[in-house]
Amino acid sequence: MPMIDSRESVAQLRNLLTSLPLFSALVLQTPLHPYQLEAANAVLDACLHHPGGEFLLVFPRQSGKDETIAQLTAYLLTLFQRTEARIVHVYPTRQQIAVGTARLLRHVHHPLAAGRAWSKCDPIRIGIGQAHCTFFSGHPHARAEGATANLLLIINEAQDQDERVIERRFTPMRASTNATALYAGTVRTTADFLWRTKTRLERLEAQDGVRRVFVVTPEQVRQANPAYGRFVDEQVRLKGRQHPAVKSELFCEPIDTLTGLFPPRRIALMTGHHARQYAPTPGQTCVATLDVAGQDESATAGTLKRPSRDYTVCTIFQVTSGPIGPIYRAVDALIDHGSRHFQSAPGIPALLDRLIAYLNLWQPLALIADASGVGQGLCDALAHTWRRQLVALQFTGARKSALGNEFIALVETGRFQYWTPDDPDGWMFYEQCRFCAYELQEGLPPERALRWYVPPYATTMRPDGTTVPVHDDQLMSAALVAEADRLRRQGRLFIGRCASEVITPIRREVERWM
Repeated sequence: MPMIDSRESVAQLRNLLTSLPLFSALVLQTPLHPYQLEAANAVLDACLHHPGGEFLLVFPRQSGKDETIAQLTAYLLTLFQRTEARIVHVYPTRQQIAVGTARLLRHVHHPLAAGRAWSKCDPIRIGIGQAHCTFFSGHPHARAEGATANLLLIINEAQDQDERVIERRFTPMRASTNATALYAGTVRTTADFLWRTKTRLERLEAQDGVRRVFVVTPEQVRQANPAYGRFVDEQVRLKGRQHPAVKSELFCEPIDTLTGLFPPRRIALMTGHHARQYAPTPGQTCVATLDVAGQDESATAGTLKRPSRDYTVCTIFQVTSGPIGPIYRAVDALIDHGSRHFQSAPGIPALLDRLIAYLNLWQPLALIADASGVGQGLCDALAHTWRRQLVALQFTGARKSALGNEFIALVETGRFQYWTPDDPDGWMFYEQCRFCAYELQEGLPPERALRWYVPPYATTMRPDGTTVPVHDDQLMSAALVAEADRLRRQGRLFIGRCASEVITPIRREVERWM
C-alpha cells in the first residue's frame, strides 16, 4: 500500500485554507463566480492584513450577494476556529435573519470543520470551534447588546437599515480591534443608508485610490450566468428599462423620488398623437375604467357645497394590438363633479343614470371600477343594471402600490397613451401626472413599497390665469387600465374580437362582447 506523503497533504490543506476560490469550489463545492470573488477577496484581505477598512457590495437582485457573504463568513470561521474570533451580521428584520442563518448553516458543516460546527439561539449564533457569527436585527426596537465584532461587522440590506441605529448600536462593536466593516445591499433611492455609504466611501477612494465600493452590473452576472441575462432582458421588455424596479434592483441605479412619479420623460411617453374622441368608431374595441368620488349633498340644489371635492371619472380606452401586448389609448372620459349617485333633480340626472347611458354609448368590453369606500354602492348598482363585465377593485395600500408599478410598466413600454392636451380635460390629466409625488416604504421592494399620490393642497394655474386645485381622479381612473391588463395576462379577462361563420344569428353580439 503506497505511503501518503504528509508534507504534500499539509501543502494541499494549506492551499485550501489560504484560497477562498479553492475553499468555495473544493470544500463547499459551490464555486463563486468571478464577480463574487473580486469583492469577497478584497474584504478577506482587509480582515487578514489591513483591519479597519470599510467596503460596500452592491449586487443586482438575486445575483448571489447573500451567497457571497455566507461563503466568506464560513471561510473566516474555518480559518479562525481556534481563536475567539467574532463576526456580527445585521439584517433589518428577523425574517431575513432566518433566511441568512439557514444559508450559513449549510456552509459550516464541511470536512475542514471536523465536526466542530455548532449553533445556538438568543441571540442566534453559528460557529466553528471557538469562532462564531452572531446575528442581530437592525430594527430600532430589537435587542442587540453585549456583542463584539473583533473580526468583521456585516450590515446587510443597507438600503433598509436605519443609519442612526447602525451608528449608535453596531458601529462601536468594531472598536476593540478596529475591525473591518462590510455593507451590502441592493440600490433603492438616493436618500437611503446604502447610497449615503456609497457616496462616503467613494470620496475616500478618490483620496487614497483604495477600492472600497464594488457595484456588480447585470452584464457581469450575464457573463457568468446567461440565464440571468435572459431574465433581465425579459423584465426590460415587459416593464421598460426605466421602470423603478428594473432600474434599481437589476441595474443598480437609484430612484430619485424628488423628481415625481411622472417626470417629463415619462409624460412624453404617455402623450398620444390622437385627439379626443366624442363617439365610438364602428368596430373598435374598448374598455372602461371608473374612479368614484363622493357626492355633494347640495348637488340637487344646483350648487356645490364642497367645490374642491374630487371628480368621478369614467375613462374610455381604445384597445389595439401591439408587439408585446395590447396598446391602451384613452379617447374620452365622463367627468362628474359631486352629482348625487342615485338621486336625480330637475335638470340634473343621477350619476348612475349618466354612467349607464355613457357606457351604453361606448359599449366597452369591461368596466374596471374602484369599489373602495364610496365607490362600493355605485359598483353594486352598476352590477345590477349594466349587464356586462364589471370588475370591482378594492383598494388597499399594497394593491395601489402594485397598480402603480403595473401602470408604469404600461407607460415605459409604450402601451399607454392619453389624448393630446388640447382640451381642458386633457390638460388637467397631464397636470395631475406632473404633480404626482411618490415615496418608497422602507424594508420593501419597489413592487410593494410604492406610495403615490397628489399632495392634498396642490394647485395649478389654468391657461386663462385662474388657479384651480389639482386632484388625482383622472390619473387614478387612467391607471386602472393596468388592472385590466393584469387580468388579461392571467386569462381572467378577454380583450379582442372574434367572428363566426356558423353561428350567424348572434355573430354581431359575439363580435361585440367576447
